[in-house]
Amino acid sequence: MSKDESGTERIQDAVVLLDILDNLPTSIFAKDENLRFVYSNEAHCSIIGHPESTLLGQSDADFYPAAEAAAFIARDREVIEEGATIECEEVATGASGISIPVLTRKTRLVTPDGKRYLIGTNANMTEVRKREEQYRALAQTVPVGVWQVDETGTTTFANPRFMAYLGIDTDDLPQTDIASLLGGARQDFPGIASRFETDLASPASGERRVLVISSGWLSLTSDGLRSAIVSVVDISEMTQLKRVNDEISRLNNELAGNMKKLKEAQDEVLRRGRMAQLGQLTATVAHEIRNPLGAVRTAAFLLDRKLKDKGLGVEQQLLRIANGITRCDNIISQLLDFSRTRSLQAEETALDEWMSRIVAEEAERLPAAVTIECEFGLADITAMIDGARMCRVVSNLLSNASEAMVGKGDDPSKFTTGTPHILVSTRATSRGAEIIVKDNGPGMTPEILSKVLEPLFTTKNFGTGLGLPAVEKILQDHHGGLEIVSAPGEGATITAWFPLRQPVSDAA
Repeated sequence: MSKDESGTERIQDAVVLLDILDNLPTSIFAKDENLRFVYSNEAHCSIIGHPESTLLGQSDADFYPAAEAAAFIARDREVIEEGATIECEEVATGASGISIPVLTRKTRLVTPDGKRYLIGTNANMTEVRKREEQYRALAQTVPVGVWQVDETGTTTFANPRFMAYLGIDTDDLPQTDIASLLGGARQDFPGIASRFETDLASPASGERRVLVISSGWLSLTSDGLRSAIVSVVDISEMTQLKRVNDEISRLNNELAGNMKKLKEAQDEVLRRGRMAQLGQLTATVAHEIRNPLGAVRTAAFLLDRKLKDKGLGVEQQLLRIANGITRCDNIISQLLDFSRTRSLQAEETALDEWMSRIVAEEAERLPAAVTIECEFGLADITAMIDGARMCRVVSNLLSNASEAMVGKGDDPSKFTTGTPHILVSTRATSRGAEIIVKDNGPGMTPEILSKVLEPLFTTKNFGTGLGLPAVEKILQDHHGGLEIVSAPGEGATITAWFPLRQPVSDAA
């Protein structure tokens, strides 16, 4: 293939990728380190209300109202300068003047040449807000006083019956110490789940006996602020107090449960949507890149054969090409591991014997400075596993442990620990087989540990952020899971576990 033909093919690949991004239903945009747009797909353009040709080279301050733009830019600057990944709800006002709620996720991308970019997505939350309004409309009609308050003491919802019990209106809510009116001297109200009776007096209805039930603090929103739901029922004229107590308790629990289920359902819909789109995109990109990469590999092999022993001094350059091809192929494998959905090709496998062989093969690929110790405890236990995919699990865990301690090579100046050491062990537990990889590297902070399984999150300047998510997905396909324990200065211990027998539908 000529140079012109190769360049044309790369241009065509780029056009295909951009066409995929432009047609995704999720808003996607990219900004340079000066926070000016360098890319905007059609979904993002529709939110702002301007075509990409108008957006490119401009910033949020050129399109959004001043207050909105200032908030966007402040969060963007945190992402670019500190490498933070931010997920939050925002309100975006388009060119038409219509404001819509969006769930925004922003992260930093650093290219090999050191340039920093902000990559972001938006998901329209309009339908979610509509469902919340429907719930609030329902709560307005229930025969119970309902009050929702957050940890700051701010009332976020109060239905008409509740305000009638207190003898106040909406304007009085900010100035009224509702917690003291209902809870009296109780210091833990409404933050602790509780149930009690009290006397409540109002100018309109006089004194009445009420039953107060608090759910305690619940995580009902995505902003991290907890809320309590308090139910109030007038029991002054009721003769069957026990029946009323039981019924109100049921209603309160059902109300709190439904709100929590609504939040979980909303979060799951958003997560599945993001994961499905990311999976489709990674699979497409991986397949599109692997074919031209094969041509590059073949060409490099032929060049190596023709130039061998010619004394042209290009051996180092050819080695770099070969290493680059290997790295790209590993990235493609991670992309496919993360996105593929094919059923397991499970076979009966003697685990310790299999582990001994896989660890020995992988050890040859690690830097010589890293020592590996094995403590296998499964004896003759066998399991139904997909050997090829499970091999990716072991390979990734070993390479992650090695790179945490010595980076990509044997340069002592880059070591994070004096004597890099990995302990690989196996054991049988009540949940099945466990493979444990423990290193004596620098460990992880709680913040990094909380994000390490998020797709595209990485602390390496050479990583993709898909290694551990792909490992977790392979283990989940085996009906198992991944557990990570780490602290700064104490290394990391990663446990991969899976049952010894897979369901028939997966093992067939």
